[in-house]
Amino acid sequence: MRLTAAIFDVEGTLVDCVRWQLESWRITLSSVGHSLTHAQLQPFSGMDGEWMLDQLLPAESRETKQKLLKAQSSLYQTDFLPRVEPMPGVRQLFEVLKAHNVKLGIATTCQKQELAHYDERLRIIDLTDAVACGEMVKHGKPDPELFQKCLADLKIKDALDALAVGDTPYDAAAAKQLGMRCAGVLTGGFSAHALLAAGCDDVFDQVRDIRDLWEGGHLDPIN
Repeated sequence: MRLTAAIFDVEGTLVDCVRWQLESWRITLSSVGHSLTHAQLQPFSGMDGEWMLDQLLPAESRETKQKLLKAQSSLYQTDFLPRVEPMPGVRQLFEVLKAHNVKLGIATTCQKQELAHYDERLRIIDLTDAVACGEMVKHGKPDPELFQKCLADLKIKDALDALAVGDTPYDAAAAKQLGMRCAGVLTGGFSAHALLAAGCDDVFDQVRDIRDLWEGGHLDPIN
């Protein structure tokens, strides 16, 4: 097997933020009378926000849902973004992949300013060849558009040559729609069973562990 590119999700994959995302949603929904626990919100972690609200609050108007999306985003950026920590070994992972001549992409629903904040700790944008953020597409995952944009920007013609890396079933579903190989990580709160069932080909404890796909001899070298 030969992979010429790796495209990464960010939130829950490269940075440890899922608990803060869930808490910001819990507070936002509670403010309009919807009491939901982290456990009830967890299955929707990583899903496009509009689609999540369509499932959680089917009776609410589109206008109300848009207000909730804006309120959650503002609350997260103000109260929780400063608490987010990077996952261990991310910079080193990117350096290893660059040494193997792998093109690197980021496909994330977070906004550009949030990604910039994360990168103050991650220090990976300088190693990254393509970035697709939430404001660049109509919908987040499981819509494949974020991955599709990265593949185009990386000039990857055959999606089988690219590895998608994410922490949710929605990352896997988006990748599989394009025919990409997919690696899941357990840092987003989903089980290995859930990630495999969604289409992940491999599951790792931490994102840094995917280096084993190259250093363990599972992949052909790229010249």
